[in-house]
Amino acid sequence: MEVVDLAAWPRREHFRFFSGLGFPFYNVTTSLDVTRLHAYVRARGLSFYHALIYATLSVMNGLPDFLYKIRGEQVVKHEKLDPSFVTLDPETHLLKIVNVPFGGTLEEFCAQCARREAAQTSYFPSPEAEGRDDLVYISCLPWFSFTSLTNEMDLDPDDSIPRITWGRYEDRDGKLTLPYAVQLNHRLLDGWHLSQLVGGVQDFLDPA
Repeated sequence: MEVVDLAAWPRREHFRFFSGLGFPFYNVTTSLDVTRLHAYVRARGLSFYHALIYATLSVMNGLPDFLYKIRGEQVVKHEKLDPSFVTLDPETHLLKIVNVPFGGTLEEFCAQCARREAAQTSYFPSPEAEGRDDLVYISCLPWFSFTSLTNEMDLDPDDSIPRITWGRYEDRDGKLTLPYAVQLNHRLLDGWHLSQLVGGVQDFLDPA
């Protein structure tokens, strides 16, 4: 992790401009074609959910602007981000949040997610783990599709953790598409950065 020299940071003016807002966040819902990913994971017995988390983090970690985080008067840049994802307890139907180090191949990552889910008995990570800012919050609503979405959060303008949610995929003219919602902090990221993420994830999925 490095502390950013704000005086030399190319984004300094935009950062200060959007820092004047009490709620500098925006959320966009778009769609992804997951036809090839679905076929790939189904043929190999992998979790579709874990695989799309892998695709998302693979792309995001390759986009340097997503590695910046706000810490009060400072901005820091991490080397990489890890997913913190929601899963569901099959017996109680209560959600559980699982943090997993990102890395390895798709198959290795999916196996690691499955092991972490099974091994974690608490519903939530420790306060220390939950307080990290090198995370990406990910959740899924597999029961239905949607066209817009909001996230629960404190009204903290320094919150710079991306929140990504997708819904149920649907067959449209032979293609499986799902809603893909991304919430970002405008102090750090603009619409162009969002397009790099969404376009990058789609490009990652197409060869799968």
